[in-house]
Amino acid sequence: MLLILLLALATVSTAHAGLNRLTVSYIDVGQGDSIWLRASDGTDILVDGGPVSAGPTVVAYLQQNGVDNIEVMVLTHPDADHVGGLIDVLESTIPVDAVVYSGQGGTTVTYNRFVSAMQTVGLTPTPVSAGQEYTWGSVQASVLNPQSTPASDPNENSVVLLVTYEDSRWMLTGDIGAGTEQVIVSSGADLRADVLKVAHHGSAYSTSPLFLDTVQPGYAVISVGTNSYGHPAQVVLDRLAGIGAHIMRTDELGTIVLRSDELAAPIDLGYVVLLPVAFRPAASEAATVQIIFIFYDGLEPYVEGDEYAVIKNTGGVPVNLDGWRLNAGAPGQDFYFPAFIMQPGQECRVYTNEYHPEYCGFNFESPSALWSNSGDCGYLYDATGQEVSMRCY
Repeated sequence: MLLILLLALATVSTAHAGLNRLTVSYIDVGQGDSIWLRASDGTDILVDGGPVSAGPTVVAYLQQNGVDNIEVMVLTHPDADHVGGLIDVLESTIPVDAVVYSGQGGTTVTYNRFVSAMQTVGLTPTPVSAGQEYTWGSVQASVLNPQSTPASDPNENSVVLLVTYEDSRWMLTGDIGAGTEQVIVSSGADLRADVLKVAHHGSAYSTSPLFLDTVQPGYAVISVGTNSYGHPAQVVLDRLAGIGAHIMRTDELGTIVLRSDELAAPIDLGYVVLLPVAFRPAASEAATVQIIFIFYDGLEPYVEGDEYAVIKNTGGVPVNLDGWRLNAGAPGQDFYFPAFIMQPGQECRVYTNEYHPEYCGFNFESPSALWSNSGDCGYLYDATGQEVSMRCY
């Protein structure tokens, strides 16, 4: 799915002789963040990579758009839904010149795999902190967070960037909450931005009225997928609507692409927006994916992370699994699929707590066994919540 939006983010003098443009893609990775910025001088910046299962989606998107080198990779914080997909990028054929991060590492298997992938290609991440300024090609980036005294919560320690390109300004917020927003506002920095990446997927504990009054975004992008957290919260949507921001969500629109174009003709509103129809698979396509096998008695003692369920596209057309859900037989035992195109005849495994990219890379990330050895049922639901397959053993 791809939504293309062409924006003129500022009134620009006709004195400019060349076409200068920053293209920002908010890649649909389901419940997570992955943002790719490309300047007209060829500078490529990747901010986060979504969950592990979205890695192939991110790599494919970059390759389809001709990315042959990433000048800067930014990891906002070590949560799995931000760092996971970066592993595939580092292991791909796309070279990465530099990695910057909050300075706060993680202890999860996913984060350790990210560190190993960096080491394999000879990269050492550079910590950043509030007050630093970077020039990446023709792109300027002001670091607004983390603070000099780190927060204990990795979310509050997220790298926050105010990206400036020509006269356009873009706020990237990671997963910060209202407390960190207040600290950033109290710094006295000019926080006005044309486009705001809404913090923490639209959590009710972020995007405070104070922060919005200060940033005053014309556009607000929410990177979110099917989730059990209530993201985006209605109170956040109401706040954004209250300041007149145009709200765009990846769970509704798919990948969102915004372009600042200096040569766009000035108009009173300051924006030129073209919205082609977004594509979603027809409901008839969805019913062709079935659970065909459940390996319920894992070989790992106690935790049985090597359990898995196998799903197969038994139909003749590709199916986008974005927003689909696999339930392991009990409330709360759910795996939510990211944006992933399942080809006709393709089989994928969803492991309890192992990562196998050769089987699509899906993983409940459960610390304990899910499938009962005495009998259980698995349920597969499409993006509308309709049950499309059940398998019992």
